[in-house]
Amino acid sequence: MTDGDSPVSADPTPLRSHRKRRGWSQAAAMRRFQAAVERNGDSCPEGASLKRMVSYWESGERAVTVPAYQRAFMEIYEAPPEALGFAPPDDTGRVAELREKRLELVDVDESLIDIFEAQTQHLRMLDRRLGSAAQAAQAQAHVTQVESVLRHCVGPARPQLASTLAEAAALAGWQALDRGEVCSAWEYHETAKAAAMESGDDTVLAHVMAQQGLVLVDAQEPRLAIAAIDAARTRSSRTPALMRTWLAAASAEALAANGHDASARRLLDDAETLLDGAGDCAELPFLMLSPEHLARWQAHCLAKLGDLHAVDAIATALTAEGDSVRAATSMRADLATAHLNAGDLTAATTEARSALRMADRYGSRRQRKRLLAILARCEGKEVEQPDKSP
Repeated sequence: MTDGDSPVSADPTPLRSHRKRRGWSQAAAMRRFQAAVERNGDSCPEGASLKRMVSYWESGERAVTVPAYQRAFMEIYEAPPEALGFAPPDDTGRVAELREKRLELVDVDESLIDIFEAQTQHLRMLDRRLGSAAQAAQAQAHVTQVESVLRHCVGPARPQLASTLAEAAALAGWQALDRGEVCSAWEYHETAKAAAMESGDDTVLAHVMAQQGLVLVDAQEPRLAIAAIDAARTRSSRTPALMRTWLAAASAEALAANGHDASARRLLDDAETLLDGAGDCAELPFLMLSPEHLARWQAHCLAKLGDLHAVDAIATALTAEGDSVRAATSMRADLATAHLNAGDLTAATTEARSALRMADRYGSRRQRKRLLAILARCEGKEVEQPDKSP
């Protein structure tokens, strides 16, 4: 077996056959594939996520349905689509082949997708009221179920179902981040990004990519976070104004984490202007962004930048804290940070202790770590990481 290969079936698929003819390991083919995707101005998962996808494609368990991926394979293998098995399912006998292997195919229609999306929204609302720890297992099980159905789904409903998976995985990833599980958060966002790419929905893809960029802020990689969110914004020209508002604010957060004061403030101003003309956007349930929410985000960035006026901004933004326990905890932590930056150690300690009780109640290890660092600084202790976590 060549290094990097997965166990092969008795009948090699066209993708595996073309790779073998060239004498490439799976890892070598992955590198060429990724380079070809990027040359064409697209992106794809990396590392373990890409290896998993290539293994599925080469074993025939999944079809390569993303046009950008098909083009990349056609380029590196110098072969037409039909030679690589990219013809429509009816021409290749893909559906018949799956049924012969006794795999259970799922008939997916709009009503099933509506049920899945309603479940995601239900979990989203529970998350806002109870925090991530209270229903983490439910969110993870939901992702597993939707992903399983997508693997066994063929036909015109796949793109919409892929979009549904992207939103569910992004929610699970954000909850993992709140629990302090940065690696798990990253992996869920990789799943979300791959599903969003298959969906062909630029709005969902831009949201997932930018949210993954915010994961990088927690991973203490603010420069990479800026690049990730910039890449998401390049895909946003045709997305709703509310999405572009959210992306501008997310970019401002990454810039603030990197100490880029003027650029962060400029994007916060851009977000405010965009929000004025955004209106309601019911088709984007994963975005919670009213003027009050944006004020909260602005205050958060000011606290990151060490702005001495952040205390007043946060006091105004606290009017929107009641719709999300995670946001309320984060805002209280921001207020503690602002008091600390202003030199009011007594107020900073009081707010940090109050926020710490909230973090413990709702299972936010992310905010707990941040608040313990604030309290240590109030006591004059050295801490390894400054308060840069949102």
